[in-house]
Amino acid sequence: MTSKFWLRALGVFLTLSLLWGVSEYRRAEELKIATENQYRRSLADFVTQLDSLETNLAKSRAAGTPTQQIYYLSQSSQQSNTALKDLSLLPAKEYGLAYVDQFLNQIGELTSILTQKIAKGEDLNNDEEQTLAMMHDRLLTINRDVQEFYVDLNTENIAWLDKPSGQASWNFRSPSVVPTAAQGEEEPNKPTSVRSSLEQLDASLQKLPPFTYSGQTDTHTVPEPLGLPKTTVTEEEAKDIATDFLKTIGYDNPKPQAAGTSSGPLGGYIFEFEGVTVDVCKKGGVVTLFRDERPLGLQKLSVEQTVAQAMKTLKALGWNEFVKTSTEDFGAYILLEAVSEEQDVRIYPDKIRLTVGRDNGQITAYDSTPYWLYHHDRTLKPKLTPAEAKKKLRSNFVIKESRLAVISLPGWEEAFCYEFRGNINDEDFLIYINAQDGTEEKIQRIIRTPRGEFLQ
Repeated sequence: MTSKFWLRALGVFLTLSLLWGVSEYRRAEELKIATENQYRRSLADFVTQLDSLETNLAKSRAAGTPTQQIYYLSQSSQQSNTALKDLSLLPAKEYGLAYVDQFLNQIGELTSILTQKIAKGEDLNNDEEQTLAMMHDRLLTINRDVQEFYVDLNTENIAWLDKPSGQASWNFRSPSVVPTAAQGEEEPNKPTSVRSSLEQLDASLQKLPPFTYSGQTDTHTVPEPLGLPKTTVTEEEAKDIATDFLKTIGYDNPKPQAAGTSSGPLGGYIFEFEGVTVDVCKKGGVVTLFRDERPLGLQKLSVEQTVAQAMKTLKALGWNEFVKTSTEDFGAYILLEAVSEEQDVRIYPDKIRLTVGRDNGQITAYDSTPYWLYHHDRTLKPKLTPAEAKKKLRSNFVIKESRLAVISLPGWEEAFCYEFRGNINDEDFLIYINAQDGTEEKIQRIIRTPRGEFLQ
């Protein structure tokens, strides 16, 4: 009797275990399908935007009136930004394609500068015309390669991620890429996934001659970071800093190991631990980059709960005077930006970017490089009163809230402004009035989407 009871109990237990396993497998497959569908949409949107960008850039060169030049250049600037956003969602080991990413930033910067110049009634000089022509010629080559890459993917049965699959996340340092064959070299291995295909495409584009453009994008990175502490740290000290950082993030008994060094203004030591990478700057001993490529679990937290957990972690890391300024929801994770706030003034250049999983609210990517590059002592004493600044706005602009803020300007200068958030013509805008001389420095349109608010 006893043996029959235990045999029946064991059978019930095995049946329940099998049902649970099947259920978990189905849920994992559903998550995989949803992720791959998002990748497909992002890739299709990126390819479309890139092709339209090339067309509008060509039209801007053919336009003979300022009105048409402004139209096509502004379209090009907007499409380069949209293409960058689509590119960032693709499952590459790095933040999209390094070469295309940099080049699209350059296009966006140049077309924005030229649009503003023409809008002021000025003509383009020979150097600007030549730079625009060279940029368009290079874009023709890139667009052709990307279109061919997309056609090949649609004719081959290629998986989207290598096994084991990882998370599509921010990555802020270029890793080594899979080499592709040049003339006289061996043919590259056939890519096993879209991720490896992107890496091979990037490697082939890297073989193109360097394109130099001394615009705002190239001058954005200052020769020496403004915000780093003056002390320097050894590798052993940096390891302790990385360990403390991981503990604060939420890892139990982390033991990061040295994995190399990085160069540049924020160069330092690189540490790895079970799929996690931490960069510690040699000067100042601060963590600049962190990423965890773990597979994300099922959503358990709302966007609000995820944001609250992330801001709590930021405070635990020592970022006490920071406020959330934007959130973008991607389902399995969110992208979040927080900026410094001093004397009730928001300092937008001093920002930190985060990726946060919605399965447990843990930070999976962290980028503090903007803060360390641009943070410095500022004079925050306005000459205009709030009432005087309001007089610079249109009379039918309905103000919802206002504050003082520091913003970036073209050329990477800064302006101390009154920020007015309000509504006009049934649309919301942010308008920045210089707190010193009353100049209208910037206008941003607020677009609401299911993912969050965007600024145009």
